[in-house]
Amino acid sequence: MISREYFEAVHSHPALAKLASLASDGTGWIFLPVSLAGVQCLYGTRERRTVTETMTVRGLHDVTVARLRNEDCRGPRRSSVSAVLWEYTGGLSDAIDELHALPDPDDPLAPKLLRPSSSMFVIDNRR
Repeated sequence: MISREYFEAVHSHPALAKLASLASDGTGWIFLPVSLAGVQCLYGTRERRTVTETMTVRGLHDVTVARLRNEDCRGPRRSSVSAVLWEYTGGLSDAIDELHALPDPDDPLAPKLLRPSSSMFVIDNRR
């Protein structure tokens, strides 16, 4: 059963409804609360056949979504610089829209070239 507080939150902030739909069963997304550099965030990840997509929600207007190759996300990092296939930082609603607009990883138009990440979105596993 969905609570009255849920309805009030998504009515006040429609972007939360988009986030809730990502977190629903069957989407493959897993979300956990984390602390990154002392900032409380909501961190989400979805592993697909060849890529992993991540989402770090620091606030309604401060969200980073990214797509990485699976081999760059698993196990210890090979480099102190994270490489990504695609990344977007903006508001929650726009970030989810950009993620949905991203071509499927097997699509010829999907991003294939690695580039350095420009922001904080991966949990630091070196500590």
